[in-house]
Amino acid sequence: MPHARLDPDPRNVPAGRQPLQPGDQTTSLRESLDALTLLMEQVAPGMRASVLLMDDDGVTLRHGSAPHLPEEYSRQIDGLQIAPNAGSCGTAAWRRERVIVTDISQDPLWADYRALAQPFGLAACWSTPILDDEGTVLGTFAMYYDEPRAPNEGDIAFAETATLLARNILVRSRTADALLARTQTAERLAAALRESEARFRTMAEAIPVQVWTARPDGLLDFVTSSTAAYFGRSTDDLIGRGWLDIVHDDDVERATAAWQRSIESGEPYEVEFRLRCADGAYRWQLVRANPVFAPSGSVARWFGCTVDIDHSKKLEAALDDALADARNANRAKAEFLAMMSHELRTPLNAINGYAQLMLEGIPNPPTEGQRNYLNRITRSQEHLLSLIEAVLTHAKMEAGKVSYRLEEVTTREVIDIVDPLTAPQREARGIVLDCKACNMDLVLHGDREKIVQILLNVLSNAAKFTPPGGRITISTDFNAPGMAEISVSDTGVGMSPAEVDIVFEPFVQFDNALSRENRGTGLGMPISRDLARGMGGDLIATSTKGNGSTFTLILPLAETAPARDA
Repeated sequence: MPHARLDPDPRNVPAGRQPLQPGDQTTSLRESLDALTLLMEQVAPGMRASVLLMDDDGVTLRHGSAPHLPEEYSRQIDGLQIAPNAGSCGTAAWRRERVIVTDISQDPLWADYRALAQPFGLAACWSTPILDDEGTVLGTFAMYYDEPRAPNEGDIAFAETATLLARNILVRSRTADALLARTQTAERLAAALRESEARFRTMAEAIPVQVWTARPDGLLDFVTSSTAAYFGRSTDDLIGRGWLDIVHDDDVERATAAWQRSIESGEPYEVEFRLRCADGAYRWQLVRANPVFAPSGSVARWFGCTVDIDHSKKLEAALDDALADARNANRAKAEFLAMMSHELRTPLNAINGYAQLMLEGIPNPPTEGQRNYLNRITRSQEHLLSLIEAVLTHAKMEAGKVSYRLEEVTTREVIDIVDPLTAPQREARGIVLDCKACNMDLVLHGDREKIVQILLNVLSNAAKFTPPGGRITISTDFNAPGMAEISVSDTGVGMSPAEVDIVFEPFVQFDNALSRENRGTGLGMPISRDLARGMGGDLIATSTKGNGSTFTLILPLAETAPARDA
């Protein structure tokens, strides 16, 4: 790499850039980054350096420094969202690895940004992500050229050096920001502690709760007069350990044990217990105390308050009773639906039976139009029966009426069943099923029928939400001692974190163009998870929007299952 004489003259900074005002953190960071990029440009003639900074949201790149890039270009890429195909910098931050684009006019990574770069004569761009010690992306360092160009070993080493220098600048800036924030917090705390005792007492008497303070050893040394009046005592009666005299006998041990733990650990105190009030009645109180620490780190004083929550406790008890009634009613509903299984299935089966007889020409051969209608009746009956079966299964599980026949089951057995059942759905969309990472000889302890039902639901869902030409992968692993897992991963549309949180909730359906036909009840996943848990396992989901989903069935291993290293 050719070297040039360093020129520290500030007059070489491009015209039109606003001078930075010294003295604040942002200015200091900008000055440091400008000095770095100018230095790198002088060392590598013909190169234009750029630093983009990662925003707090973790997905947006902001302008940091680009002294010789066109201002209009820098303005247009300010706010660039990182993505798999977002030019050199956006892609480097997404991949967390260096991205070399030797010809912007041809490289597909620049398809959406080529029109921004070409009017300014930008032909090549090499970008390296700036990572901290934890691997968090802080930004990117980019090297632009006005002609197509590929880097040599010296260029790569140069980019590494520049990126390391940029990283040191950004880490130092963040450290300074954090130190400033801590200093300001400490100053505010010190100012609060300097408030006069008289002002505190005035405020304590004015607020509508019972206020008190205690020494580091837990003995009360101050109680407001309004607090003493509320409990029908004098302030002297409550000082020290006098407050224990008004605690309900059944609550003394619990209240004092928690108070002792806070005194010893310095952690905040928060306990609910009953205290005798001025009218002689015991009322529930919420008692809290927070420590104030001395510079040495030891507790200097405790500030506490006591709030009457007796009315809330009574409402809480009433709510608990109402919830118990609701659970009983829901259980009765579930038991009723479970018992309705036969009554709901019988007429539907009759409809299907008569329709099949008519399709077979009994008593008379149907016309082509009648055959079309009969086929529609049959399809509707089958769909309605599947919906009723799902609702009834969910009701049975809520009523605790699902039984399990636990035995030794191999993964080969269940996959040999679910593969042909889901094959038509996959083949219709050209979706590939990959089982190469699946141990077919894994021996599980579970209900064969229930395991098949779970995997059938998961595989059907994967096919439903995977675009044509996608891939579904089944793999196995060991989850924990005595437990195994079967994972089904797809290359589908994926789910957002909010959707992952509710995917196992009953009757939840996600609106997606791939799944608008033949929508079900939204009970497949909740039922599958409940069945897995009923066999001593679980069903969990992980997903990234746009990058597919993985559903993992966890089940106990049978005693004869092969050892992990086998």
